[in-house]
Amino acid sequence: MPLFKSLSPPRAEIQIELGKEEFALGETLEGSVLLKCLEDFEVQSVSVDLVGKEMVKGNLLDYSGDDQTRIYSPVTSLARTARPAEINLLMHSNPAPVSGPFKASKDYSGRFTFRFFIPSHLGPTYQGGRQDGSWLQRTWFVKVNVAVAGRPDLEAAKEIRVSIPAPKMQAAAGSAAFSPGSSAAPSDVQGAAAKAGPSEEQVPTNCPRCGAPFAVSQEDIFVTCRYCGYSMTIASRQRLGKHSMIETRLFRQQVAEAAKRYMDKGIFRIGVAKEAVITNIVLRYLPFWIFRANTTTSFRGTVGGGLGAPVGGSEAQAAEVLGRIIIAGADAYMRSRGGPGARIGYSQSAPRPVAQTFSNSYVWPVLARSSLISEVNFYEIPAEKKIPFDQGKLPAEAEFLKPEMSEEEAKLKARAEIEAKERQIASRKVSVLETISTTLYLSEGELIHAPVWFVYYTIKGDNYVIAIDGCEGRPLGGGRPAFKISL
Repeated sequence: MPLFKSLSPPRAEIQIELGKEEFALGETLEGSVLLKCLEDFEVQSVSVDLVGKEMVKGNLLDYSGDDQTRIYSPVTSLARTARPAEINLLMHSNPAPVSGPFKASKDYSGRFTFRFFIPSHLGPTYQGGRQDGSWLQRTWFVKVNVAVAGRPDLEAAKEIRVSIPAPKMQAAAGSAAFSPGSSAAPSDVQGAAAKAGPSEEQVPTNCPRCGAPFAVSQEDIFVTCRYCGYSMTIASRQRLGKHSMIETRLFRQQVAEAAKRYMDKGIFRIGVAKEAVITNIVLRYLPFWIFRANTTTSFRGTVGGGLGAPVGGSEAQAAEVLGRIIIAGADAYMRSRGGPGARIGYSQSAPRPVAQTFSNSYVWPVLARSSLISEVNFYEIPAEKKIPFDQGKLPAEAEFLKPEMSEEEAKLKARAEIEAKERQIASRKVSVLETISTTLYLSEGELIHAPVWFVYYTIKGDNYVIAIDGCEGRPLGGGRPAFKISL
């Protein structure tokens, strides 16, 4: 590939199409991405993200305020002490893959659909002053990323306006209930309804089961009683249907040993654990939505005519592709030297059409937090070891994280991720994927709190974190040096 190509993104057009420009908090955003290619290149993935950002100028002294001016982003205590002139905060990010790898040819045009649920507990679009004298700008936008093999990615973004939904009219119901025989005037009924409007009554203050006080904020979607373990949805005040947990089976020493094995994994990292100094080990119970999924995918494409993988994708076929690549490289080298080319063994076959259907079953987890936990790459929940949620079985030292994502939001994310997985599987079976259709059935979601140990350690002054599955001791991801550091 010429140097200028490897340094520049491919020539293509990305269009983000939405049904409208303004959406309300708690609403589902639907749209599509149109990709038009002006040259041949290899797409690794296509992902869409709903992003909310907050930018504060001036001395940030207070995070509170009304629905418009409060700070919704996670803010550390550093903002209060350092008081920088400008702070850029990530309020929300929910990237979802909409396509796996495929070969995009010149004049290719493809459309990818997406759906996002706009969290109702976050802030609307806003630009203006705050009570502490600082200036706030809150923006929402849809961002598209097309990852390209061997070249810079293609990106596009489209800003949207997000508003606070109009309140429901409580007074109308009250005046409709008034009858001529009533002793109260219509205005009195409306006044009583207005007093019973959105106030403290919308947020439960006590557990319906044991009567213990709730510690609930306006941002919470669910609440779990820390005394009896009763879980409920705040908006509907209904008990959460399925709430389970997985018990931790590891002690701190076992967690430390598992983290050290992960540090040393890889031929260039042997001995890293000896240089590491573990500074803290923290147990957190993370919330996950679990969905059982069944898929049936039909696709059409072509195989042959190049170096793409044949249908099936087995190890033997992968070796065959590698052999073709080696022969093609030898052929190109011989031709560059003025020779006749390396005509040995392989010949490029003519493209032939392929149409197949396959089915899969998944148990798909979605982390029920609005902010990403980078140390947890993918958690294959040991669902067979779950038990009904029991507050008494939570270790005293464990941090209990509340869900920040509703079942509907999680289901949309799971659907997008599973469809992208199916597209990735289909892409491996053909050289060029032309059409694909996936029928997906998703079960009702189940909320599971799973134990994850976070191991904090330092090496030569650099800080790292590793996440360990608290049930089976498997590493879930985290930071570590690329190779053993020796000074």
